[in-house]
Amino acid sequence: MATTPRIPEQYAKGFTMLAGDQDSPAARIAIPQELNRLAGIPIASARSLQLDPVLHECVRLFNANYQGCEYCRNARQAVAVQAGLDEDMVSKLTRFESSDLPERTKAALRITDALASAPQMLTDAIWNGARQHFSEQEVVDLVLLSCYTTGSRVAIILGVEPGKEASSRLFYPTDPVYGDSPDLSAAIEALKEGGVAVKERGEGYDRIPVA
Repeated sequence: MATTPRIPEQYAKGFTMLAGDQDSPAARIAIPQELNRLAGIPIASARSLQLDPVLHECVRLFNANYQGCEYCRNARQAVAVQAGLDEDMVSKLTRFESSDLPERTKAALRITDALASAPQMLTDAIWNGARQHFSEQEVVDLVLLSCYTTGSRVAIILGVEPGKEASSRLFYPTDPVYGDSPDLSAAIEALKEGGVAVKERGEGYDRIPVA
């Protein structure tokens, strides 16, 4: 893993990554903060992607495996875990077609798989299959999330992926990387009222075993 970025510093300003050490090379080149807030967070705030957290995490982890991003595939979103995501489900993502995952999840991953490999593989059958389970807005959000989660490829190509040790933890929606917009704050309060643990800002992270 590289220890210095391979792009000029001036081009890296204003970018961040889901990393605890914001001074790391990867933190300086990865994903715009606003895009993290809109697409990266696994809860549906008023102006973010309207996808349930388990499906959101399945799409993210599928792409993490596809891209070979150790950092991404060793992180877990706490909201998704509390909503039912488990490691048995995660283990089936790579070969989802032959798995017993719900058909709804498979329909979403067909979009993600096609976008990760060759967009021309998005056939009418895939679109129509997705529409049997999702609204038009959700289909659009699946496309956006699928594109967003290929972003780790940039860090891998540039050699600045933080590595699995940096991400062997649960991420909460209060993570500073997601910002503190009114929409997000309202969504977090709604989660709390529903009994979901979100942790207070600055409270630290739960470590999880590194795969």
